[in-house]
Amino acid sequence: MKLSKFDIGAEIISILTKGMYQDPRDALREYIQNAVDANSKNINVKIRQNTIVVDDDGFGMSHDVLRKAIRIGVSDKKPGKDVGFMGIGIYSAYHLCEKLIIFSKAKGNLPCQLKMNFQGMKNDLASQKELRLNDKLSGDELIDLQTLLENHIILSDENTLADNEFPEVGTRVELMGVEPNFYKELNDFDFVAGYLKDAIPLHFDYKQFEWGKEIEEKISKICKEHNAKFELVNVKLQVNNKIEDLYKPYYDTDFHNNKSQTPVYQELKEGKIFIGVVWGCLNSTRNKIKEKKLRGFLIRKQGFAIGRREQVVKYFNSHTHFDRYIGEIIVVNPKLLPNASRDDFEFTNLRTIFYDLLVKAGSIYNQTSNNFQNSTSAIDKINTITKDVKKINAEFTGFEKDADKLVEYLVDLNNFANDVESIIRRNVLSDKVAKDDAMNLKESIKELIDNIKDTINKLITEKKRKKSANSAKTQSKKIEIAKNLSSIDTSAIEEKKYDNLLKLLEDLDFELDSDIAEIFNLLDELFIQRVAKTKLEYYEILSDLKEEINNLGI
Repeated sequence: MKLSKFDIGAEIISILTKGMYQDPRDALREYIQNAVDANSKNINVKIRQNTIVVDDDGFGMSHDVLRKAIRIGVSDKKPGKDVGFMGIGIYSAYHLCEKLIIFSKAKGNLPCQLKMNFQGMKNDLASQKELRLNDKLSGDELIDLQTLLENHIILSDENTLADNEFPEVGTRVELMGVEPNFYKELNDFDFVAGYLKDAIPLHFDYKQFEWGKEIEEKISKICKEHNAKFELVNVKLQVNNKIEDLYKPYYDTDFHNNKSQTPVYQELKEGKIFIGVVWGCLNSTRNKIKEKKLRGFLIRKQGFAIGRREQVVKYFNSHTHFDRYIGEIIVVNPKLLPNASRDDFEFTNLRTIFYDLLVKAGSIYNQTSNNFQNSTSAIDKINTITKDVKKINAEFTGFEKDADKLVEYLVDLNNFANDVESIIRRNVLSDKVAKDDAMNLKESIKELIDNIKDTINKLITEKKRKKSANSAKTQSKKIEIAKNLSSIDTSAIEEKKYDNLLKLLEDLDFELDSDIAEIFNLLDELFIQRVAKTKLEYYEILSDLKEEINNLGI
């Protein structure tokens, strides 16, 4: 069966462009991409109200090349060598504007012009939709793609434009009548600039990112060694009255302490297959990169972004370490081609090899981050211990008498010594200064422990001496008492006997008036003397009573 032009409906243009270029800024990327393919070094993008102009200083197009650019899905560009090769990019502004006008001039040729009336195409497609809704148009009567394009695309006849109408070699793309729905977004400088900085192959801003120049030179050198192409472009963006040169979106201020670690590079190659280079700068602390949208690695093919950074984290297997980097994966192998939506690569064995290599590179970046984390944790620990040791050293004196306090010092210092020894033994400190600090701290702790032990030993010696002295003194006193006791003539001691209770009280120096004395007499006669059965028992009762009264301490 042979197909005719009527078998390809005009609606295909809307379906293709709407599916591939959902973000209005994608059209800017496509026209910049064409400029890069034309070997442009300088590209100017101007946005004013409802008009966008993209100027480049590339090779430009002859009348014949511009004619071929109209084709859909057909391209003379070479996959791998050129960025765009699918033959659809020129239509990327279909949904964005009413008209597209292209001026182009190739060296040795007169300029040529192409006019594409997108609004006319959209009107025709809308009209036939309306007719179909009202059953006034059958499917067989729908306009075909070729007719639609012929009706709304005008290519100037060859050699009809004069040199002064477009004097410089290069190309200018004008998007006229930008849809009002996109005005607000496209007239926001930061919105457009933020997208382009990520999407296109810009230089670094050397003044804002200290490693920018080194990274560019390193990647160029590696690519050159593998005969691979690596090129960047200068882009100037103007949105209304604001004009700036655009650079990659990386700044020293994105890192904590306004400084990153030294860039780490990884070549992606297996045998003789060279796929590209990875560069990554680790944060200067164990924190995530400040700007969330810049965390991690972005894949670029010939400088243009492929997908988003979040898609790459799966190959690094660790969000923790991934988010501490700013980096890019520069793919230069011409056989690894992006898919139509530019969010991944076409499925091939080479893509499998690429992602396997990326996993290996990711593990190295993870390990680098992990080593840094361990090192900085160890340095923090060393600093904390140093501070605590200084505090003990300031409090401690050789005259300390509080044994409990000294023991507490020893316990803490021994723990510190164990921690420092562990850090040294694990060899996690990456910096020589930090290693020297750890060794010095170890010696300081040891010296302090020795001093405290000496003080404790002195206290023990002093205590023993005092105990020994007290023991001798006590023994001497005992000997003296025994000696005194032995000198007493016990035969002279005779227990005193009282004839009555009043004499006992008088002997105890109680002064009693007559009435009280009479009462005690009665108590003596009525109770004490009656209880005692014998004279001796009476004396014993009075003797016991005397002892009890003495015990009262009156």
